[in-house]
Amino acid sequence: MKENLNINSILITCIFILLINLSTGVFAEMPHIPPYISSHQAPSLQPQYDPGVLLILVDDINTTQRGEIIASAHSSIGATIKKEYSHEGLPGLQLISLPSEMNVSQATLYYSKIPGVRFAEPDYYRYNDKIPNDPEFWRQWGLLNSGLPYKENIIPGTYGADIKASEGWNISTGDNCIVAILDTGVDYLHPDLRTNIWNDSGNDIHGYDAITGILDPMDLDSHGTHSAGIIGAIGNNEIGVSGVNWNTTILPVRFLNSFGTGTVSNEIASILWASQHGAKIISCSFGGTGYSQAEYEVISQTDALFICAAGNGARDTDSSPYYPASYDLSNIISVAATDPDDNLAFFSNYGKISVDLGAPGVDSYSTTRNLYTPAPLWHDSFNSLENWTIHGNWTLDSSYTVTPPYSASGIVNRIEPESPDDMIPIILSLKDPVHLWGLQNPIISFYLSMVGKNFSYRVEASRDNLSWKTLEYTTKSSLIMPFERKECKIPQELLGGDLFIRFVADGDYIYVGLDDIVISDGYGDITGIRYDYMTGTSMACPYVSGTAALLLASAPNSSIDDIKRAILDTVDQKTSLEGKTASGGRLNLSAAINQIIEPEKNDIPIFSGWNCVSIPMRLQTGNDTALQVFGQITNTSGHSVLKYLNNSWVTLQPDEQIRPLSAYWIWTGTNQYIPLIGDSNQSGVFSQSLKSGWNSFGVVGNGLLTAKEQMDPIKDTWKYIIGYNSSKQNYDEPIIQDGTGNTSDSQFLYPKQGYWLYVMDDIIYCKEMP
Repeated sequence: MKENLNINSILITCIFILLINLSTGVFAEMPHIPPYISSHQAPSLQPQYDPGVLLILVDDINTTQRGEIIASAHSSIGATIKKEYSHEGLPGLQLISLPSEMNVSQATLYYSKIPGVRFAEPDYYRYNDKIPNDPEFWRQWGLLNSGLPYKENIIPGTYGADIKASEGWNISTGDNCIVAILDTGVDYLHPDLRTNIWNDSGNDIHGYDAITGILDPMDLDSHGTHSAGIIGAIGNNEIGVSGVNWNTTILPVRFLNSFGTGTVSNEIASILWASQHGAKIISCSFGGTGYSQAEYEVISQTDALFICAAGNGARDTDSSPYYPASYDLSNIISVAATDPDDNLAFFSNYGKISVDLGAPGVDSYSTTRNLYTPAPLWHDSFNSLENWTIHGNWTLDSSYTVTPPYSASGIVNRIEPESPDDMIPIILSLKDPVHLWGLQNPIISFYLSMVGKNFSYRVEASRDNLSWKTLEYTTKSSLIMPFERKECKIPQELLGGDLFIRFVADGDYIYVGLDDIVISDGYGDITGIRYDYMTGTSMACPYVSGTAALLLASAPNSSIDDIKRAILDTVDQKTSLEGKTASGGRLNLSAAINQIIEPEKNDIPIFSGWNCVSIPMRLQTGNDTALQVFGQITNTSGHSVLKYLNNSWVTLQPDEQIRPLSAYWIWTGTNQYIPLIGDSNQSGVFSQSLKSGWNSFGVVGNGLLTAKEQMDPIKDTWKYIIGYNSSKQNYDEPIIQDGTGNTSDSQFLYPKQGYWLYVMDDIIYCKEMP
């Protein structure tokens, strides 16, 4: 700003308006794929919930009368309590095992009529959002897009289509903020993650597995490890990749199995565990289409910011919601995926109301699970089927194997059956139990191939060969999967004894190939350190999670609302996201961290372009003139500082006193701060004369009050308030007296931001410093 402030005036016109990574190793040719099996997987046709259980929430569960009513309700139909969440922080929430003769719809209706039951709902499935891709290492364009190739045989992206991480790292590369990753687990032994993994006071415990109930969150897929690398791979260590945070604390919580499938009940257990262990940022690269009141309740009651993938269905979630991203909760950020040219990814969900912003989600390169070679304690490579009891159509197959001469293959084909055996479920059950005595961490590993349509698949285990516990499962509408190495952990209740194992599949059509089954104590030796590209909103989500953790580490006294606002208010506006997301932009880490970190608490952040600011305090005499306050601004390109007074624009003079309750318009070409020096005495009443019509206005004090509370001194005289969002260079939606929804006067007015205020009569606004 020129020192004399003598600048040509300008005209301003104000308008007030209202994510199966196919591991294609060197194996024989895939078996024949029937013409009615498609490689396309339709998410909307995937099963929505676990068919044998129900979630209910009971009010006042601890009272004797209510407890007796609920116990009687369970007993009357033969239902049992599978899990009770009271001791984990959600009293009255129960997961109910249903009798075989009652389906979920019938049970929902039954329990909804029981006195004291607030809701009864299915235990919805949640699916991860990874999209398959071919692995090759090149560059992490989402952090720094140079416009050069980031992957072999791929057209380069657009220079600058990234989250501006390198600029943000000039300010901070992170600290030990705990960020929980609810996913398939995390490979906590990966050398590019190891020192950033949460550790329980030196006990060599790194997280929680809600599926098995044991304190081992090892990833059996790679999805969660990939997310972890985007959030917090160790930076500047001369190996692999860098995360958004070079230094952070990754808390792995596993509730999705190796097929990327989990239940809301296990998700709830994961959220509660993560919250109890200090997580303020929770990364959620998963979702589903079923609305869950239980999921909503636990998220709404958790003091954490949930970053959620918007989903990969290429649909408008304003009309076709995807949960948990679509819940209308203040502690959720919903993330769409963008490509290396800053376009909305073709697969990404979107929503002008329900999706907040975009972040890189195409060809994201990150850590994946290490390659482990287990030491076999028990092994069967299917030279015969003599170890197994067969139900259905199982044979030895020499044409498609991992370890020749044979694999085991089973088929159910109800679409075009060739024999009666094709019509019945296939079960391959171990005749004699394996001995787990003395094993610390028994792991079942095997190679699995599947081709299926509308099918289910499970690996189960039993102590007595009668009652079976599911170890791994998937239910899909369509799948083609060549041989891929899979693993199963053993749940807490099955450890330390003999164990029967069986493989079960059923559906319209399902081919299952099994080979090289191994039982080991632990995962084995690391024989390969791996990285890979993946695509999906599951990859976009951790960019925002990592940014949120970096902001919280940099400004630890910030609230969840502060972090969310800093992220959404500082996006880079993109045409491809306009009308597709609430913010209309793509994540900008540098701008967000600049907003959240204020060199001094009184400094005012301003952004490239026009800014409307207010002064929320009495300034120190001698430091309260236009020259002293605004003369420090650089890169103004000759623009004056303006105010709106008596229905006209006025250029500020250098010696004009800058007072609270007024708003000032400033232009700059560079993000920066305006330092303020407050007076030692802030007591007293501040006043501002308002003219009928539009007035520029600001609030006093650094506290947050709603528009209704701020306007209390002039009661019903005011009608509209409109804020100007400097980071987006556009107006917010108007706040209307007694308005509802997005125009509600229960919204906060923020210190340091300037507003337009419409009053219906001349009046003096008086406000005492809060």
